Amino acid sequence: MNDEFLEYLFFTPSIADKFIEVLKGHNLDYTQQTEPVQNAIVLQISEGVDEELWDELDELYDELSMEDQALLEQGFEDDDSKSTAGIYLQLLGGKQTIAQVNPDVMNRMLSVISMDELNDFVDIIVRSVETPDDSPICKR
Repeated sequence: MNDEFLEYLFFTPSIADKFIEVLKGHNLDYTQQTEPVQNAIVLQISEGVDEELWDELDELYDELSMEDQALLEQGFEDDDSKSTAGIYLQLLGGKQTIAQVNPDVMNRMLSVISMDELNDFVDIIVRSVETPDDSPICKR
C-alpha cells in the first residue's frame, strides 16, 4: 500500500470547500485535518492520481491559493483585532511550523513576487538550514 500523499493547505474554509468540491467531483478520497500551529485546513489525497488530473489539481490549487491569500490580505483579523500573517514551513521530517511575519512586509513582498516564488524562496532557505552545504556556491 502506498503511504505517500499530497497535501493542500488552505487558510479559509470557503476556499478549502471549493477544492473539496472538485475532489468529490473526481471521486477522490481525501482526509481533512486542522494544522495546529496556524489552524489551517490541510487536505490530503493519495499520490496515486494520474498525471493529467494532478496537473489540473495543481493549477486549481494555485488559483485558489491566490484567492485564499487575497482574503487574508483583505485584513482578516483575529478575535483580538490584530492583523496577522505567517509563512508556512514544511520541514524535512514532516514537522510543520509557521513563521510569524509582519503583515505589511508580507503584503509588500506579495506585491512584487508571486506566492509560488515566495514559497520556493522560503523552501530553499529551509532546506539550506536543514541540510547545510558549506561548499562555495560556484561549485554547487
